[in-house]
Amino acid sequence: MKNSIKKNVAVFDADVMENGGYRYTSNAPFSSIVANQRLTRETYERILSLGDAVKTVIDVGCGDGTFTLELAKLLPGVSFTGFDPAKRAIESVNSQSPNCTFFVGDVLDAETFPDKKYDLAIMRGVIHHLPTQKEAIANAFRLSRRLLILEPNGNNPILKVIEKTSKYHIEHEEQSFSSDFFLRTARELNVKVVHYGYVGFVPFFFPTVIAKVIYFFQPMLERIPVLVKYFSGQLILLLEQSPPTGTDSSAPKPQF
Repeated sequence: MKNSIKKNVAVFDADVMENGGYRYTSNAPFSSIVANQRLTRETYERILSLGDAVKTVIDVGCGDGTFTLELAKLLPGVSFTGFDPAKRAIESVNSQSPNCTFFVGDVLDAETFPDKKYDLAIMRGVIHHLPTQKEAIANAFRLSRRLLILEPNGNNPILKVIEKTSKYHIEHEEQSFSSDFFLRTARELNVKVVHYGYVGFVPFFFPTVIAKVIYFFQPMLERIPVLVKYFSGQLILLLEQSPPTGTDSSAPKPQF
């Protein structure tokens, strides 16, 4: 297991050395840009939905820090911390933001965590790279009682084919998980599902002309329930532990 993690980190470090950042952030094609913009907008909206309850955020597996810095610019009143096991990715962060800090850490090694709690933890595109997903989610709750997860939509059969055939996906040991997996994990960890949904239809690293067509129709496609569940790109969950003084720690089943 440890060797698998080391291999994965080495691949991401190699991306930084080759591109000056990750492939989907440095010199990214149109498809990757708009796919990531959709995720950043969704993250921003989820944070806003929590109101004044969020003043500190920790970005778990922040990679080269691109998306952490984007959120920091959108939310100047919020303090952001990011960490990632890929040392070169953290070293590549050129943060000019006064409300951001970064360090090398591993979500599967709680000993690397800072000794503090945050108002919100974010795991954006992290879980599908890890060998032990439930452990990672449980560890994230050591950092915050609120956790926002953004992951490739494992309900999507096309994505499953891409994972088995794409050189990039194979090199980065990518896998995806269904909504049932995450909802079951939430119940097992005894956390509440505050928000559950799907966004985005533009695949990463997709031909530009086709990506622009999909992007044009994306807002309409996101409003079609069956289509968005089985063919959208990303699954979004906001999970929350009950506060220590709460009386109800159960995780109610969300309504679909």
